[in-house]
Amino acid sequence: MDGEHVGSNRLSLIPSTDLVDASTEVVQLLSSEGDDADLPAVLESLDDTKCRTILTQLDDPKSAGQLSDECSMSNSTVYRKLELLREAALVREYTEVRRDGPNATLYERDFTEISIGLDDSGEFTMRVMRRERDAEERLATFWSAMKEES
Repeated sequence: MDGEHVGSNRLSLIPSTDLVDASTEVVQLLSSEGDDADLPAVLESLDDTKCRTILTQLDDPKSAGQLSDECSMSNSTVYRKLELLREAALVREYTEVRRDGPNATLYERDFTEISIGLDDSGEFTMRVMRRERDAEERLATFWSAMKEES
């Protein structure tokens, strides 16, 4: 696990924030081919000024409290906007397990680029570019999904 996120009393379930070489490791996903991103949800969240503000602050994993301070928004507003961004598959949620206290829920931007266009039949298309996930990131996503189910 990435030492940057691991202290003596913490077990990190957060993937490394190191960016991969975009020219070789970015995976292109079409929303109609297995990506969770939904065009109306993406458009709704990108139309929201507060959602856009949160996205600009998520260059590193952050808690809702940190986002509240950095974005000058109430905690309840941040949580509502994070939920919109999660439903649009633009933000991922992670849990940092702490041995010395309560676990921390952190959020991370989950795309590098979004392209919206029109196909030959006049239908809107969307392509969401994401970093390729390594085994550690897939494990973190698995644990976050397990947390949601419990």
